[in-house]
Amino acid sequence: MTEPCLLLTGASGLVGSAWLPWLLENYPDRRIVILSRSPQRSIRPKNNLVTIVRGDLTQRNLGLAVDDQKALSQSITEIIHCAADIRFRLPLGEARATNLAGTRRLLALARRSKYLEKFAHISTVYVAGRQRGMVPEARFRNTSGFLNSYQQSKYEAEQLVFEAMPEIPASIFRLSSIISDSNGNVRQSNYFHQVLRLVPRNPFPVIPGESGAPLDLIASDWAASALAVLYDSHFTPGRVYHVCAGAEASMSVGEILDRTFRILNERRRAQAVPPRLVGLDEFERFARQQAKSASSSVKKLLGVIQEFLPQLAIPQCYENRATMALLERAGLQLPPVREYYARVVESCFGGRSHEV
Repeated sequence: MTEPCLLLTGASGLVGSAWLPWLLENYPDRRIVILSRSPQRSIRPKNNLVTIVRGDLTQRNLGLAVDDQKALSQSITEIIHCAADIRFRLPLGEARATNLAGTRRLLALARRSKYLEKFAHISTVYVAGRQRGMVPEARFRNTSGFLNSYQQSKYEAEQLVFEAMPEIPASIFRLSSIISDSNGNVRQSNYFHQVLRLVPRNPFPVIPGESGAPLDLIASDWAASALAVLYDSHFTPGRVYHVCAGAEASMSVGEILDRTFRILNERRRAQAVPPRLVGLDEFERFARQQAKSASSSVKKLLGVIQEFLPQLAIPQCYENRATMALLERAGLQLPPVREYYARVVESCFGGRSHEV
């Protein structure tokens, strides 16, 4: 019988770096191979069963040396694919180079790996793009389009994984927005934190958003534990798992805006008024009008808002009852976002809030 050997991509990213310690602690005898473009700068766990191999998702054969290709195809029993380019503003071709082509190359390695038992593809609930309403915990056809190249390239990568499922024991794990750990500590900034930092200097009276739309936010430590439990104890080839809060456990866009401005006004001892939420069409008309006469700095700010905020104007939620039932059975409870949200906002503004 082949000894368990796990190939991990994205070990230095937010998800991978949170998941790796769990893997090492709970399965200390499992060999782990980390694929890294910069082995000298990679995480180096103090475990002689962990190997770091130079590779690159954007290169032919994953940029692996011939000997490494052969060794991996003859030894790996599991693959966890966390690596992704999460930048929203990339041209589509550049986003595809990592997210789509990289997944295709990893699937090719999986096909050559005769002992493979699991292939976990880490994706995002935002493959739903502009789709409104409930997103199923399953394969679906996106006919509504996307808001950015990240969403589109991740959706396309999912299609590759679905198409490979008859040959490869693969499952897809879609995450929502990770904003901090469950104590509100922000270790790695993403688009959500960039938006928060815009709040004090937003000069616009309107932003895109729908007040009652839920915004699904989760904690990194819960997400890593959830992924670990699902992967190790409930992995089912062909299945899709939504690792997210769900509509009932999420704050609405309106509530988030109110809470954010409450914290800002407390810090400033002022009474700044939140911008009015408008639909996408109305905001795009407003943006076009502003762009005609705005300064370069305002145009730049407008571009950032157009890139990150339109998601708030799409009433979208994610089916997760089946996944949450598995996690609750394992005793893993979702940390309520309302309990740590204020600390996340304060970390972006640079300080602490009295709000709990």
